[in-house]
Amino acid sequence: MDQNTCENTSLEEKSDMGSHKIDERYKTLFEQVNACAFLTTLDGQILEANQRSCDLLGYGWNEILRLSLRNIFPQNTDWCQLMDEVAAKGGLRIETENICKNGGYLPVEVSISLFSLKKKPVMFVLIWDISDRKKAENQLRESEKRYRGLFEFTTEGIAVLDARGNINDVNTKLCEMFDFKKEELVGKNLLNLDLLTARSMPVVVRQFEELLSNRSAQSYTTEIKNREGQILTIEISSFFLVKKENEVDNFVLIIRDVTSKCKAENNLARNHELLQTLMQNIPDSIYFKDEQNRFILVNKTKADHWDVSPEEMVGKTDYDFMPEEQARQSFEDDNNIMQTGQPIISKIEKITRNDGSFRWVSVTKIPRYNPEGDIIGTVGVSRDVTIQEQAKVELARSEDKYKNIFENSSFAIILTDENHRVVSWNRLAKNLLGMEDDDLLLRPVNSLYPDDEWNRIKAEYYKECDQPSLIETQIIRKDQNKIAVDLSVKLIKDKDGNVLGSTEILSDISLRKKTQNDLEKDHQLIQDLMNNIPDSIYFKDEQNRFILVNKTKADHWDVSPEEMVGKTDYDFLPNDQAQAAFDDDNKIMETGNPIIDKIEKIDGSDGLTRWFSVTKIPRYDKNGNIIGTMGISRNVTEWKRLKEMKNEHIG
Repeated sequence: MDQNTCENTSLEEKSDMGSHKIDERYKTLFEQVNACAFLTTLDGQILEANQRSCDLLGYGWNEILRLSLRNIFPQNTDWCQLMDEVAAKGGLRIETENICKNGGYLPVEVSISLFSLKKKPVMFVLIWDISDRKKAENQLRESEKRYRGLFEFTTEGIAVLDARGNINDVNTKLCEMFDFKKEELVGKNLLNLDLLTARSMPVVVRQFEELLSNRSAQSYTTEIKNREGQILTIEISSFFLVKKENEVDNFVLIIRDVTSKCKAENNLARNHELLQTLMQNIPDSIYFKDEQNRFILVNKTKADHWDVSPEEMVGKTDYDFMPEEQARQSFEDDNNIMQTGQPIISKIEKITRNDGSFRWVSVTKIPRYNPEGDIIGTVGVSRDVTIQEQAKVELARSEDKYKNIFENSSFAIILTDENHRVVSWNRLAKNLLGMEDDDLLLRPVNSLYPDDEWNRIKAEYYKECDQPSLIETQIIRKDQNKIAVDLSVKLIKDKDGNVLGSTEILSDISLRKKTQNDLEKDHQLIQDLMNNIPDSIYFKDEQNRFILVNKTKADHWDVSPEEMVGKTDYDFLPNDQAQAAFDDDNKIMETGNPIIDKIEKIDGSDGLTRWFSVTKIPRYDKNGNIIGTMGISRNVTEWKRLKEMKNEHIG
C-alpha cells in the first residue's frame, strides 16, 4: 500500500470521524494549503493532519497523529484561557512558537476556528512558518537602531522637513544649537520660526529650489539665530530622503555651527594680513633664517639690496650674496645667538656689494623660538644708516591667501557591526578612502587607521559619555597615503546595553591643518618682529584708532601696547599735532597715496621734543578696500640736531 493510501486510510479511520469518507474538495484544500493544517478535538488532540505539518515539524505521519496541540505548543501556554477566547470569539489568530521533533522552536502564526462535524464540535487549526518574517523584522529593527544612533549622535544638527517646510524630526545637536526642546520644533514650519535671518532665509529657500530642480544642492556658509537671538555662523547642506522607485519623501537639512572656527580663522587671517602688509612695505630689511642659517622668508627691501626677488633668496645663505669674510662673520653671529639665546641689538656693520660699493647698516638679530621654547633660527632687521632718508619703495597690496579650511559641510560616514567590521558607508567615505564597495564590505575598521592611532580611537568607543567623542587622527587610503581627519565615534547599543556597532564620522582636515600651520607661523613671525624692532610700528582702523602697536611705540608714552589699543593720537599728542596726524591718515585713506619719511616734531609725555621720520601707508582688506593705515616712525632727533649744528657751522 503506497503512502497516499496510508494517508487516506488514516483520515477515514480516525475514531470520531467513523468510516465516512471526507469530501474530496475539502480533502484537496486540506492537503494543498501552504500551512500546517490540523483537525483537533476541543482539548487539542489531533484528529487529522496534512503532509505540510509533518515536513514543518519533523514528525513522521503516524507520529504526528498520536500528538496533541499541547505537545507542539510552548509549555507555558495557558490552555484554559486559550480555549475560553476561542469559544467566546468562535476563533482566534495568534503568534507563538511550535516545538519541533528535534526540540527546536519555530516562530509561527496560528489560526484556530470552531465548527461542528457530525454534530460534534472540532477545531480547524492552520499554522504558518513566520521565521523569515521575524528575521526580517529583527534586521529592520537593528538597522533602525543604527541609523537612529547616527541621527542622534552626529556632531551636526539635522532637521527632517516635509515639502512645505514643516519639521518632522530634529536631532539632539540641533536642539542644543538653537536652545529649543524637540517638542518645541517638531510640527512647526522652519520658515516661520524666528531662526532664519534676512541673510539665511534665501539660502534655505535656494537649497529647496536646487534640490527640486537638480536633486542635489550646494553647501553654503550663512548665519542663523538661536533662541536668545545670538547670531551663529553655520555651514548648511541638504539632500532628499527617497522611497522606493526614487519617490521623494522628505528634505534633510544638515547644519554645522562654525562660529568658533570662523572667529579663529579671522584672527589668524588678521595677523597674516598685518604681517604681509608690514613685510611688503617696511623700508628696513627683514629676514628670517632656519637653524642652518638659510633664508626662509625675506622682504622686498632685503631682496632689492642684492638685485634679486624674495623667492630667489629662500633656501640660500649669506655666502651666496656677501664676500666670504663678511658672510663668515654673519654666520658666527647667528650661531652665537642660537647657542646663547642672546640677541644682537643695533650692531653697526659695513656691507660690501658685488660691484665693490658699500653701505653701513644697523643690524638687530634675535633668536626665533618654536611653541616648545626651543631656538629654531634667527630674525634679522637691518637699517641702512648711510643716508638718513631712504628712497621710496614700491607699495603693493597684500593678497588674501587664507582659504576656507572646510570647503563645504559634507562628511564621510562609516557604520560598523559589533565586531568592528565595516557594514555600511556613504559615497564620500569611498571618495575619502579611495575604495570601492568590495574593498569596504566587512573590512576590519582598525585597518583604516595607523596602529598607534587605533589604540587611541578604540579607547574613545568605551568612554562613559552620552555625546560622541570628537578626536583628530589620521586615516589610511587604499593607496596607503595618510590623511588627517576629524573623527567622531560613538557606540550604538540596544535598550539592554548590548553593542550593535558604531558610527564613525570623518571630515578631511588636511587642508585645514596646512592652512593653520602657515597662519600660525606667520603669527609667530609678526610677534617676533613687533616685539623686538627698535622702530615704532602701529596699525590704525578707519576711525584712526590704534588696533596694534609694538613695545617701542608704547614706550614713547610710558604705557603698555594694550593701553594704546582703541585710543587715538588725541589721547597722547597735543591737539595741533594730533589733528595733523588725523589729517594725514584721512588723506591716505581717501587717496590711497602713502607718506614716506615725513619729518615730524613730537612733544613727548616727558616734556622733551623729538623728531621722527614717519612712513604711513594704507591698509587694505581682501577685496581691495582701504580699512585703515599702518605707520612706522624712526627717531631722528640726533640726526636733526647734527644737521642743525652743521647748518649753523656753515652759516
